[in-house]
Amino acid sequence: MLPPKRWAVKHVRRVAVARRPRCIIARQWRTAPPLVRRPAFVLLAVAAVVAGAFLFFMFAATGGHFVPQVADLYLVCQYARAIAEGHPFRYNPGEPPSTGATSLLFTLALALPEALGIRGEGLVAFAILSGAALYAGSVLLARTVALRLAGPREGTLAGLLVALGGPVVWSFFYGSDIALFLFLALWLLERWLASADAGVPLWTAPGVLLALARPEGLPIALALALAWTLSADRAAERGVILRRRGLRTWMPVVAGLAVLVLYRTLTGAWLGTSAADKSLFASYGLNQGLALSTEYGVDLVRGLLLGFYPSQVPIGLGRGWASLFLPPLVLPAIAATAVLPPRALRRGVAGWLSTAAALFALVTPNVFLGSQFQRYVLWAFPGLLALGAAGLGLVTAATIRDAQRERATFRIGALVWVGLAALSTLRFAALYGEMAGDVYRRDVAAAQWIRRNVPPGTRMANLATSVEYLTGHRSLNLHGVTTPAFFGDHAAEREADAFEGLRRLSPSERPAFLITSVAAQDRFPVMRELVSGPALFRTASFADEIEIYPMRYELLERGGEPAAPETVAAVRGLTEVDRLNVCDSREEAAHQYSFVSSAGAAPVWGTARVDAYPDANVPIADGGRAILGGESFRIAARPGRELLMVLRTAPAIDASLLQASGPRRVGVEFPEAAFTISVDGQAMGRANVHTRPGWNEVVIRITGNLVRGERPRLELAGRYASFQYWFFQ
Repeated sequence: MLPPKRWAVKHVRRVAVARRPRCIIARQWRTAPPLVRRPAFVLLAVAAVVAGAFLFFMFAATGGHFVPQVADLYLVCQYARAIAEGHPFRYNPGEPPSTGATSLLFTLALALPEALGIRGEGLVAFAILSGAALYAGSVLLARTVALRLAGPREGTLAGLLVALGGPVVWSFFYGSDIALFLFLALWLLERWLASADAGVPLWTAPGVLLALARPEGLPIALALALAWTLSADRAAERGVILRRRGLRTWMPVVAGLAVLVLYRTLTGAWLGTSAADKSLFASYGLNQGLALSTEYGVDLVRGLLLGFYPSQVPIGLGRGWASLFLPPLVLPAIAATAVLPPRALRRGVAGWLSTAAALFALVTPNVFLGSQFQRYVLWAFPGLLALGAAGLGLVTAATIRDAQRERATFRIGALVWVGLAALSTLRFAALYGEMAGDVYRRDVAAAQWIRRNVPPGTRMANLATSVEYLTGHRSLNLHGVTTPAFFGDHAAEREADAFEGLRRLSPSERPAFLITSVAAQDRFPVMRELVSGPALFRTASFADEIEIYPMRYELLERGGEPAAPETVAAVRGLTEVDRLNVCDSREEAAHQYSFVSSAGAAPVWGTARVDAYPDANVPIADGGRAILGGESFRIAARPGRELLMVLRTAPAIDASLLQASGPRRVGVEFPEAAFTISVDGQAMGRANVHTRPGWNEVVIRITGNLVRGERPRLELAGRYASFQYWFFQ
């Protein structure tokens, strides 16, 4: 819509056109501009040229193959294949359900062509070309949004800004669920404004689809449902009719909650397994999490919304660039759309911007913030581009009285924005080709080697990629995204969790090969101990190369029992009643385990350690933590009987420390293991043990009068290294 005066003129023109005789309307139709001069056609033509440029750069880098920007698309394709084959949510046939494909709606959308025979690279092509179609639709939707708020010229500018949106265009051609979510979010904005204008909740259909598309859709749906309900109440007080439509208004919220209930029923987790444990506060602590979140918030506003950073300044932990996301100084123009249009549309824009800002704040504390060019906030950028285009026209019309000067000012501003957007889009088209080439030389090359040299169905542990869809082998994802055996791991303790998860597997379930990368092998020393010989295959992508090794399991076979001679003598004749393997997520959950360990305000996380017992030359690996605080857990015991607790500890451990300045591996030494012990809140005393080089075991006797129940809770507090507990009676 337009400011009051222009809006009134436009309304009069609409009425005049409606009252003209049909013969006059027919004459005007015959004199209408040709198709090639119509704004919608011009915008689609620009979008087609941009799409062609992106595809050209991709084909040039991949030898004419359709390749996604990130191998995660192959993961989604694997879940789509599972649906088509009749075992939905099971990444490999016969496994328990998992929801590593974050978008339920997008996975279902890929399952249909998979079932129809569009498979392999064909399904990847379908995903990328579908993104191209959603991109074209979004260009027209952006024009509609700005047209409703301001007028035709603003609508054309909005369409051009989305068509030349740089990272926004990259996201539409990304190949995964981002394209669908961007389109649905923009459609929801257009219907939300139409609802505000008409007084009818027309936004619920795209709201339902958005809630089914990604977890972020639920808070958006909830915010808009609340805003609509409250605005209906306020409108009723003023005597204005704004229909709530009861249940229809809340259908998007119901759809989003249904997805959560489905995931909870299938996997025991409310969110998708790929979304688990991404909280910045859970990994970095409150202090460091706030430092990173606020720093990212400043970068987001200044670098992306105001365009004041150089193009290659890294932003966030994912180091996403600050390339032109929105035109410079567009943020004031966006704010103007919440002030200058007619009242109903002002309220609609304000509600939308408030929802976007709240969701930005909600998703910012994420360990992947900034990754893939800010993908956790990109959903709102097509809508912001449309609002910015409308705001530019509204500001010039409200501040410049002279019509000719006003038009000239708008055109100059629009030309600057479109010119910069075109440069940004060209840069991202070239980058699109570079990234596709990296995936082709790295992930696809690894998949081709596996397909030629590894029998289908072979179990392979995976630390580097997600190409099972292209190979036919059975993947054990050590990151805990698709393999239920590794669910519940801590993102900050990947090395220890992966090791303990592999140890937990039976010999028949253990993978024969490890798919890893140079960086992963450097970062996780224990993984180097689980492979034999040189790599069977290494890519030549000139990036972080994928390596494939045969695996050996001698380390997994050792260390399951106490081994120190004094410990063996102390427990002789006793029965083991329980054990707790620290850093094994399953055993920790079964024992209601919790720990507190921090260096100042920064949490200290566990790693794996390889060493030998004194006077023994056999290396033993175990995952554990430097405890600078305490542990608490429940065990099984026989009430009233003396309990012998054995703790495996060490004089030193390389702890994982996550800080705003970056992750570090820090050596922590314990010349003396010192801790207090309490049983069900009853203090037992203090233990001080001088540690020796190599693995150490500490034996603690707990008197029978302290063991009052079958599941006593033990609490240890002090400074020591904790790896494994055994309990004997």
